[in-house]
Amino acid sequence: MMNIKNNNYNQQQGFSLIEMMLAMVIGIIIMGGILSVYTNTRDLQRSSEDQVNLVTDARFALETIGYDLRHAGVFGGTNIPSLISCRMGDPSCPAALPLATGDCHNQWFINIDQPIFGGESVIPAGYTCILNHQANTDVLVVRYADSNPVATASLVGGTTYVRSNYLSGQVFLGTAQPVIPDDTGTLTANHQLYSRAYYISNFTNTPGDGMPSLRRVDMINGPLVQDQLILPGATNLQVQYGEDLDGDGSIDQFVNADAVTDFAKVYAARLWVLIRTEREEKGLNTARTYTIAGNVVNTPNDGYRRLLISSVVKMRNMVKVDELVAAGS
Repeated sequence: MMNIKNNNYNQQQGFSLIEMMLAMVIGIIIMGGILSVYTNTRDLQRSSEDQVNLVTDARFALETIGYDLRHAGVFGGTNIPSLISCRMGDPSCPAALPLATGDCHNQWFINIDQPIFGGESVIPAGYTCILNHQANTDVLVVRYADSNPVATASLVGGTTYVRSNYLSGQVFLGTAQPVIPDDTGTLTANHQLYSRAYYISNFTNTPGDGMPSLRRVDMINGPLVQDQLILPGATNLQVQYGEDLDGDGSIDQFVNADAVTDFAKVYAARLWVLIRTEREEKGLNTARTYTIAGNVVNTPNDGYRRLLISSVVKMRNMVKVDELVAAGS
């Protein structure tokens, strides 16, 4: 028999060491390129998300404060606080309302004679309910009654309401619904009372966490004045108040809180909110100069992207009609 050798089989060999090292180097280069593209794409996506979130969060802050401002000063059927009994300091109240737990000061939560008020870069005197306030930022106080009437059967114990019409009204607590003049009229109704103070805190979740936030103290069921987180990352709130000094229905000046001559004549507010991202963007120069309410504010190069947004809110409910006309005289 013929002995035939399979030379191809006998000569088969694997990769040499040099070929393997070369293949590994090429693979590392390819993987490095893929990783670099992935990292850059991820960073770009995060940056885009942060910018979108900044705009969304800023609008949310302005809309939240703006909603309260547009309702400021209306207490159900009237926007004349002097027609409503049992408000703060009213000696004619048939039965004194209990104090609210955590109140800013005695009867702050029913101080409806002051539907709007502010502190210029400081906490207003006596506002012990505001803690960890960020220095050089404003405080905005708003009070009003919800526009939606609450039926007698739906009244909740511990909640503060105003029962009112165009002639009169009374602040009351829980289910103790009072009887007021023209009580059976179709315009007489109960409305939940809100008292709120917006401010910038130097923390978000725990004191010292380094993340400032927009917060508010809010009157809730109890009565209880509760501190609430509105928006993390808000670093500055500034407010100027539009006064109608001559009573012609137009704003004569926008001034800071400490320059307001009479808050009862404030019919508009100009808001500025400065917010920052919650995460740092490495390599981004964030040093900026902003002009807020006439003041120059410099931000550090700390890697946190920021956005300043402003808005003017008209408060038509603050415009009073003649009290005698309102009382039907």
